[in-house]
Amino acid sequence: MNAVWKNVTLWSLVLGHFCVDMLAGAMPIIVGLYLKDSLQLNLAQIGLLLGVYKLTSSLTQPIFGYLSDRYGGRWFAVGGVLWMAIFQAGIGFMPHLSGALVLAGLAGLGSAAFHPQGASGANVAAGESNKTAGVALFMLGGNMGFAVGPILAALVMGRTGPWGTAVLAGIAVLIVPFLFALTGQAQRKDAGAEKKAANWKIELNPLFSTAVIVSLILVMSLRAWSQESFSAFLPQFFVEISNFSKTNASALSSLMLLTVAFGSLAGGILSDRIGGVRVMVGAMLISAPLMLSMFLLGDWRAYFVAPFLGFATGAAWPPMLVLAQSLFPKNAGVGSGVALGFVFAMGGLGLNLTGWLAEPQRLGLYTAMLLLSLIPVATALFALPLPSVSRTGLVVRQRVRPVAATTGSD
Repeated sequence: MNAVWKNVTLWSLVLGHFCVDMLAGAMPIIVGLYLKDSLQLNLAQIGLLLGVYKLTSSLTQPIFGYLSDRYGGRWFAVGGVLWMAIFQAGIGFMPHLSGALVLAGLAGLGSAAFHPQGASGANVAAGESNKTAGVALFMLGGNMGFAVGPILAALVMGRTGPWGTAVLAGIAVLIVPFLFALTGQAQRKDAGAEKKAANWKIELNPLFSTAVIVSLILVMSLRAWSQESFSAFLPQFFVEISNFSKTNASALSSLMLLTVAFGSLAGGILSDRIGGVRVMVGAMLISAPLMLSMFLLGDWRAYFVAPFLGFATGAAWPPMLVLAQSLFPKNAGVGSGVALGFVFAMGGLGLNLTGWLAEPQRLGLYTAMLLLSLIPVATALFALPLPSVSRTGLVVRQRVRPVAATTGSD
């Protein structure tokens, strides 16, 4: 584990992940609390704008993952951050929803370019014995960005208005040179291994049955739906229904997302020791009642629930990602792209559905958010038949008692 903490390659990817997800974490605040007024958006349009942003950043990730596997990923990682910052900066300058939708879609491509290379690079850099812990550290950077994004957006947008999107993007641009330098060092150090590992033909792991693949997709898609919808509409809920100020609602969102970061790190370390399925199922079953209680309470007590909910939600994600990477043993970028791309596209569709249901003429925001608490329970049920990934990287079956790992390739 000490080698993970001292790994320059890994930390360069953590830094980039922080930048990308800081911008992504700011978007619900930018759109839901500030552009809502300047663009005169209703809840369905908020869901649409955030959904387009999420869909373009998601659906193209397997493509970028394949390209990074084939050609190397330094420029995908560095260029992705810069591209995302430039187009997201322009969203606040758009006078109409149509223009904001176009720029949001383009900004999402930057996130799509970065994530597969970042996640697959973290998998390789951490080594076989700390695979899930390394991916969890990479996710810690992203989740820290998500946590900082909402409160930073509230502070900046509250002082500068819609043009604050350019200020937020400028922060990410300032970090790009450091990312470029660090990934350059990592590329020179790992050039031989990267070339050897590259595989242009996509192959599935024969240890994964069709039923397991379907279950894995459902688990990650449902988790993405609940998390994306919850994060997007949490500030809106506490401003409109609980009468929080925009700053206090943003602080609540940041508090939860901050503990998601530490939960993901703990979940990765724990998965390497007791198995990913146990961590996934346990985390989802814990998060369901906590999510429900936040909305039922609907007042200052939500601040006490949010850290526990964030921690539980974060713990479930690293073993899901490592399992998806194991599905493509010779194409880690593709596996990362599928996990971080396709399933988050499903999360984007779920976000659109939640926004549609939250309209006053349908279920309303309160009821729509209460229904989200049922999704983690379904996620846990679909996770039960999944295999885990052992410390040696082998896919293993787990029931009540752990059994010996079957032979096969990672």
